Amino acid sequence: MRAANPLLLAALLCSPAAAAPGASLAFVSGRVTVETPSGARAGRTGEPLASGDAVATGADGTAIIATADGSRLKLRAESRIVLTLPAPDSPATVAFLSLGGVFAKVAKRAGQDFRVRTQDAVAAVRGTEFFTAFGRGRGRRRDLWVCVQEGVVAVGSDASARTLRVPAGRGVLLRSGRELTRPQAYDWTKALNWNMDPAAGKVADKTDLDAAYTDLLDQDYR
Repeated sequence: MRAANPLLLAALLCSPAAAAPGASLAFVSGRVTVETPSGARAGRTGEPLASGDAVATGADGTAIIATADGSRLKLRAESRIVLTLPAPDSPATVAFLSLGGVFAKVAKRAGQDFRVRTQDAVAAVRGTEFFTAFGRGRGRRRDLWVCVQEGVVAVGSDASARTLRVPAGRGVLLRSGRELTRPQAYDWTKALNWNMDPAAGKVADKTDLDAAYTDLLDQDYR
């Protein structure tokens, strides 16, 4: 049986030279766990991350991951990603999101490929800032939100021939991993906390994603 294509959020970057591979936990609050082949441990601010490591947050947790190219990933509470760092045979930095939601702020560098992946769709990003999170549902039938803060994201569903360009200030919903809605400006996204600098204020995002479904009651999401 053919495996389902993953959601691929690829940031194709453009500026001088690519940085050396590497990543670290730039910020940790609440329960954060780093899972490695040798076991799991409590995440600590400043510790390095290796390719293949998973970072998971608890109900009160927030984690910010910094990569060598200057990009950042911020995990909401109850989220999990597996990180793959660039290698000689693959220049991509990949974060596979299997639970919760993640903010990505992608640096602009030539020769770099930065991706956030889940299942059932593909979204191509060029030097931008975006949010990806699972909504309602279970397993492969979960909804998926993709919302853009800066730049433009091209989002396509594996179950459909449609590819949509999502500009800044708008979002799309992949319903049950199949039906891709048209880009819209949703009121609920105004509550998202995009800050990734603890010195500038709170970084935890506590947006209630159920509010997104209230928006859908008043909008034509086809």
